[in-house]
Amino acid sequence: MKRSIVALVAGTALIALSGCAGSGAGTGDGSTLNFALSTDPGKINPITNATQAGQDVAAFTYESLVSFPVGTDPVGLLADSWVESPTEVTFTLKDGITCGDGSAFSATDVAATFEYAEKEETGSPYRGVYFPAQGLTVTPDEAANTVTFTSEQPQSFLVRTIGALPIVCASGLADPSKLDTEAFGTGPYTLTDSSAGQDYSFTLRDDYTWGPNAVTSKTAGLPKTVKAQVVASASTQVNLLQSGEIQLATVGGADRDRLKNDDYTTLDVPLRPGLIFFNQAEGRPAHDLEVRQAIGAAIDRDEVGTVASSGRGEPITNLVSPMASVCLGYDSADALPEFDVDKANSILDAAGWVAGTDGIRSKNGQTLTVKMLFPAEESAGVTAAIELLQQKLAVIGVDAVPTPSSSYTDVIFQGGDWDLVWAPIYTSLPSDWQGILSGDFPPNGGNWTYNTNQEYFDLAAQAQTLAGEESCETWTAAQDSLFTNLEVLPTYSSTSTMYGKDLTFGLSKTVIDPTSLRLTK
Repeated sequence: MKRSIVALVAGTALIALSGCAGSGAGTGDGSTLNFALSTDPGKINPITNATQAGQDVAAFTYESLVSFPVGTDPVGLLADSWVESPTEVTFTLKDGITCGDGSAFSATDVAATFEYAEKEETGSPYRGVYFPAQGLTVTPDEAANTVTFTSEQPQSFLVRTIGALPIVCASGLADPSKLDTEAFGTGPYTLTDSSAGQDYSFTLRDDYTWGPNAVTSKTAGLPKTVKAQVVASASTQVNLLQSGEIQLATVGGADRDRLKNDDYTTLDVPLRPGLIFFNQAEGRPAHDLEVRQAIGAAIDRDEVGTVASSGRGEPITNLVSPMASVCLGYDSADALPEFDVDKANSILDAAGWVAGTDGIRSKNGQTLTVKMLFPAEESAGVTAAIELLQQKLAVIGVDAVPTPSSSYTDVIFQGGDWDLVWAPIYTSLPSDWQGILSGDFPPNGGNWTYNTNQEYFDLAAQAQTLAGEESCETWTAAQDSLFTNLEVLPTYSSTSTMYGKDLTFGLSKTVIDPTSLRLTK
């Protein structure tokens, strides 16, 4: 299945915010939480907005069927329980759920949300990611309070895909245009005030009783009001944290050094992984496995990754984000190539690539020149890492040409001129990579690396017939094949850090979980 790059590129994500009439202040013991958004979410339709800011804000007013706390099993939000197979999952909904406007919530609302999201004219980036673009049947049963999803094609993680889509109440679906500026969800908060580009204010509902882990409006420490402020500058966010004007922010880069000696609740969040992909199309140098193997052996991933992450990253041994809630403990470290320059040179010698007087190799009149594409807006650390890669590849006779692009995704998806690309893509499921690295080549499909690794295709197809954790071993074997065949070479993942002042918090994937918030002062 083709996956949407919008939902996979690091720094993008899922949901949205908005508000309708609130149902009154909650009775929790907390008071007010102020937190910083790095960017404004813009239009806040939770089915079409795929920004991180949109996701963070929308979580307060919308809920999905299931929550995905970092490092643990999924937890029911709207769903009380579920039964899963590779082709079908049935969710039993919790009793007594109501929407923010006080109307009753029903199984039909779930089905209607998926119907709206599935339409091409809706333009949802989750189509083909959180649910199949074709071949999905949704059957609500009001009497049993269940919703059953049936997929024509087997999938390993139906709960973890279908369960993540934010669900919209009937009042919002009656006129979807309102979703850009208003919220129609079942979340614990309602949006009571907003000023686009500046701030968004939320009030705790007094009728919220179905939260995960028995959280209700009366849970001690849960903030009564929440105010999200748009603060673009990381330095300003640090200033506001230190002055106590905000209690929660996500800060990256060297600005974190100013917060080292203060008393904060912290959580490092992996982001923008350094992944090197190879263009394996006919006629490109990396079409030959030997060229990919030589490049893989010539790169010291620790050195390059440390530079790219400015010394704050972690080595990547798994293409699935460490913030995911599936297949924890699995990795493909043993399948990664070892750093060995002599081996790299030997591979190219044996493959007939001969070094010229300038040190650059050639074969049959073709110079071993590779265009090394990377996002133009990347950090100074990544730019330095690209320059380092250029130097290291020159040692083995590869002429690597750094090629920054402000629209690199257009270049790769449209079959453009590139050989290597530094692409900061993450996924929350191993099955997402089947959509990214298989299928038809551009312009007819999304297999933009021109991958032809049949071993990977076979293993991925086998994994899809196994449900949930039972599939993890096979998905890991498939990932091993990607690494040994050099479809992708991982380096390091950069991080940002979430800081909470007089506050504890948790995440669902990479999103703030509003039911986890507890003000401690």
